[in-house]
Amino acid sequence: MGYPGPNVHRTNRRKLGRGQFPAALGVAVAVTSSGTNNMTLTFARPVVVTGTINSTVAGKTLVSQTIVNGTVVTQVWSGNVTGLDYTVPANADNVKSQQGGAVLGTAGTFP
Repeated sequence: MGYPGPNVHRTNRRKLGRGQFPAALGVAVAVTSSGTNNMTLTFARPVVVTGTINSTVAGKTLVSQTIVNGTVVTQVWSGNVTGLDYTVPANADNVKSQQGGAVLGTAGTFP
């Protein structure tokens, strides 16, 4: 009978290597309007907003922006937004998730 061999120390294959970090997931955004000059941005997860979100509405200028809570931001535009096209840019530097994930942009037309 022989002596047991040395313990083999293998690294966990699921563990990230040195200097590697898990990827930060993007945050989806939904845009709604109540048929007035207000535009509501609702994010799928809480975000950190530092400054004005550079969204656009065809032919209108941004008047003000209010952060309601971690997932809802409202913007007031210079006129009624019904029937107009809107765009929320992707990967805006001033809107990130708490883990650092970028916002997935969206575009469409208000009903």
